[in-house]
Amino acid sequence: MTSIESRVIDPVRFARAHSQVKGFLPAAQLKRLDDLLFDRDGAVSYTVEGYTTDKGHPALRIGLTGELTLRCQRCLERLPLPVQVQRTVVLVAGTGELDPLEDEDEDVDTILNAGSLDLHDLVEQEIVLSIPMVPRHPEDACSVQTATARNGVASSQLAALAELKSRRK
Repeated sequence: MTSIESRVIDPVRFARAHSQVKGFLPAAQLKRLDDLLFDRDGAVSYTVEGYTTDKGHPALRIGLTGELTLRCQRCLERLPLPVQVQRTVVLVAGTGELDPLEDEDEDVDTILNAGSLDLHDLVEQEIVLSIPMVPRHPEDACSVQTATARNGVASSQLAALAELKSRRK
């Protein structure tokens, strides 16, 4: 397996030739995640396979596996996040074909064929989409929640605000 800086492919040709590429993307190369990463440890292995759908559309099957270390948005500590993604991207020629099909699986996306596709960008985009909007530990495992529970302070910010409001009356 190899790491990719940038590899531009013709996705239609890639799909019709049933091509396949495997590699890994180190966390240090995930520029869109700089604000969320706790450190640059970790990597994501990827596989991109081309094929043609039953309706003749070129498609890419994307598989990601690995682990990244994010920053918990509650306690700002290390948060290991396993990455497991299986996604299919179907390439279409016109905007009229972008509407999801009634029998389409939720792990299938339809995109316009732009003529070229950067595999690094594709893999990084799928990683970004797999991350929770607000990454954080479960409440019972977060150091902030544990500390507030020890001090007898309300664990909910809304409960604390309600208490302040009731004091003002």
